[in-house]
Amino acid sequence: MFDNFHNNQTVAQEPPPPKKVLRCDKSYVTTIPGILKVVQVCCNIIGFICIKVSWSWVSAIFYNMVYWIGNILTILLLLAYTCHFVEKYDHWPWFKYEFFYCSIMALAYVVCSIFAATIGESVGYAVVFFGLVATCAYGFDAYQKYKGWNRGLPPQ
Repeated sequence: MFDNFHNNQTVAQEPPPPKKVLRCDKSYVTTIPGILKVVQVCCNIIGFICIKVSWSWVSAIFYNMVYWIGNILTILLLLAYTCHFVEKYDHWPWFKYEFFYCSIMALAYVVCSIFAATIGESVGYAVVFFGLVATCAYGFDAYQKYKGWNRGLPPQ
């Protein structure tokens, strides 16, 4: 009846790690990186509207390219962070990718703002202002991503 009773020891097993699921978390927009992404998208849109009002087509072509690339990728990154896509695929080097993206966008906005300053109208000055605000937002975001990348922090 009790043979091998002393050998039936229960071993405490660790619970499996929680599954990483995609979920919408609106609180990301209240963090500093979330605010920076919202500022970047707003500056992209307002600068795009301002450049469309002007008559200069040379700077408008370059600004359109920067606008579309910047707006699409920034909105995709904002959605990826908001829906915890970055957390689910944390084996990708998100900080490295985003650092290079933000650095390139900051440089593109500097060049774009210089081109827009040649318009010389009030519209050109508005484009320069929003381009420089976008440059500061992308530059500070790149700095934050570089710090996180060097420290080895998780992306979210």
